[in-house]
Amino acid sequence: MRRMRRTNKVVVLAAVGALVLAACGDDDEGDDTTPAGSDAPGTTGGAATTMAPGTTMAPGTTGPDGATMDCQPIEDGVLTVVTSLPGPNFWGSTAAETDPDDISSGIEYDLANLVAEACGLEMEFRNESFDAIVAGQIADDSYDIIFSQVTITEERDEVVDFSVPYFKADQGLLVEVGTEIPDFETLKGLNVGVQAGTTAEFYLLEVPEWAIDTEPQSFPDLISAYQALSAGQVDVIIIDTPINLGQAAQSDGELEVVGQIATGEEYGAIYPEGSPRAAIFDEIIGGLVEDGTVNELIAQYLGGDPSTVPFIELG
Repeated sequence: MRRMRRTNKVVVLAAVGALVLAACGDDDEGDDTTPAGSDAPGTTGGAATTMAPGTTMAPGTTGPDGATMDCQPIEDGVLTVVTSLPGPNFWGSTAAETDPDDISSGIEYDLANLVAEACGLEMEFRNESFDAIVAGQIADDSYDIIFSQVTITEERDEVVDFSVPYFKADQGLLVEVGTEIPDFETLKGLNVGVQAGTTAEFYLLEVPEWAIDTEPQSFPDLISAYQALSAGQVDVIIIDTPINLGQAAQSDGELEVVGQIATGEEYGAIYPEGSPRAAIFDEIIGGLVEDGTVNELIAQYLGGDPSTVPFIELG
């Protein structure tokens, strides 16, 4: 594991009240691809103060002298986080970063640190298989929270507990510059690559409206998928639009996201089943969405607005 402590930014969370954010499945279309909230998040400097041992505070509140809430971590003083690498622009900058010791930035990296700060904890994270994460195979007593660009689906919700959603993501089409995909009919005739275990793989294999001429090639991880695209083994990689935007931004102008397919997907963090920390973390994450902090992180790391990518219709 790698332990990190953010000291340059502390978010003081006020009581959120009745948070109305519903997790959506694969078949609900969203109106946009970014979380709700102000574009100018409010932050307050200063050091977080851990509460006295045994003290419990209501979720979404701060105590006297800026004391933080008791998040009941599995390890004293530490927020134990799981992710699956690579996660370009969510954990690190590129698909080549697969060692936790190399990660020091990214949307979910920063988000995990902000949750830890709100709890008065240090953030410690480790790398696990994405397939194991979405199958609920990570031992419940080995982590507090998972941030790994996991789309909330009904099927996954049967084996894991999701947080409130914090990020909207439709399915983006990443290609070499100059490749045009104006409609789904064009996409159907291309060699398509996906990461195994993702919702893109599910749609292309199981949803009739997504049927293409040749079965998609599935790769064990993103770095393999992107390498296949660069080598000309596939014509397009389909995965969440923000992930593909991040890869395009790192490609020195060689790749671009030419379109996306609306699915209404949203990312959620994962908790151990029945976790007593779920309500506390939901308040923190919901606050970071509502005050615009997540939008700020998207703008900082993606270098592009998912809502500007044109949509193509299934057909």
